[in-house]
Amino acid sequence: MKAKHVLLVVIWIVPLHLLAQAPNVTPPSVITMNEEPHHHREMHNDYVNVLTAKVSPGDSVLLHRHDHDAVAIAIGNQQVTVGIPGKPDVHQKNADGQVRIQPKGYIHSTHVDGPDAYDTVAIELLREQTGKRNLCAPVMAGQPLNCPENPANATSVNQMIQPQFASDQTRIQVVRVPPHQRMDVGDGPDFQLIVALDPASISPVSGKGPDQMLRPGDFVWLDKGGTPRVFKNDGEKEVRFVDLEFSPIGPSGGLLYVPGNRPWSELVATIGMQGAPPHTANERF
Repeated sequence: MKAKHVLLVVIWIVPLHLLAQAPNVTPPSVITMNEEPHHHREMHNDYVNVLTAKVSPGDSVLLHRHDHDAVAIAIGNQQVTVGIPGKPDVHQKNADGQVRIQPKGYIHSTHVDGPDAYDTVAIELLREQTGKRNLCAPVMAGQPLNCPENPANATSVNQMIQPQFASDQTRIQVVRVPPHQRMDVGDGPDFQLIVALDPASISPVSGKGPDQMLRPGDFVWLDKGGTPRVFKNDGEKEVRFVDLEFSPIGPSGGLLYVPGNRPWSELVATIGMQGAPPHTANERF
């Protein structure tokens, strides 16, 4: 009986000892954002994957990784705890409409602490992003702001555009539309993705076609050279949308131009703002 007991001890101890010394033990794989069960892919093209996630209070987004830079847009206020392997948990509040960049390689989980659901539009940027920079908001955490200076004669109308982020491939801004006002979109040189933050509608500029009603979190992709649209606010309160613009890819796969080098006046004209201030050399997004 003693011999059997000794033999059992050796059998159980030696494999654990060898496992502890093994140099190539691989940790369990981490799922991608596309595989995370709360995320649902709503659209895919050469530029983006658009996913939506809605998580109930007390529930959690599972640990997952980001294989591309991603833009997270908060639909409603959010109170969460973010878990990052090997680091202390981070308790975080994201304001309604807040835009954040979650960089390629980022691994995290998210627990919903607050009374409201965690409602997010997540946009994977499928092209490698170069020359990334914050503009007038800390979209990339821990990075400085590079907010373009407005001319002295800027009016309150011109303040309706709030630049958020730019790279050599992509530009993001939050646009505010006053009550009973309209704004042309989709008539510039870029591909555009419009994400509604408040109830509104969008329709062809020509008036030939029905209004498409937009709820918070709804989005519309606008092709370069496609049908121009008008974003309408027929209500009594200001409404907002996030405008993402993507430089077209040329025949060789390169950029036709760098969107981050377009001047303020061109940007304002693209989304139909009136009374744009004259641009100066340092007012480039």
